[in-house]
Amino acid sequence: MALHRLIYVSQAATGLGYPDLVNILEKSERNNLAVGITGMLCFGDSMFLQVLEGNRRVVSQTYNRIIGDKRHTNAELIDFSEIEQRAFGSWSMKVVELGTLPEVRNIILKYSSTDKFSPISINPQQSLRFLVDITELFNRGTILGVKP
Repeated sequence: MALHRLIYVSQAATGLGYPDLVNILEKSERNNLAVGITGMLCFGDSMFLQVLEGNRRVVSQTYNRIIGDKRHTNAELIDFSEIEQRAFGSWSMKVVELGTLPEVRNIILKYSSTDKFSPISINPQQSLRFLVDITELFNRGTILGVKP
């Protein structure tokens, strides 16, 4: 079975709050675990950047369901490609709220011309590296994920 990775960006709906992120996390963990999808979702400056990994058909179906979610708009596909191995294999889904820590700001500046999280302006390779860098901060305990 070939593995695929999908990365997309979208704009949060007006009024989206922490309870919405918790709800996204809980549903995503449950649904993704059942179908073998792994990934993570970053949220900051009213923008989402998400990666999904797994079987091509299942990832496509999941993305099609996600783009119909009213908690965000203007979803744009950044990348959809075959991969050798998962980069986010230990998580059925992790939701990370970026916040304003200097370490996060430095990662944003590494891939962007400003310190505002604007994943619409970065290419597929930068998007993946950004997500991996944020994952490393999470794994070190520098930033926390959304908790139910």
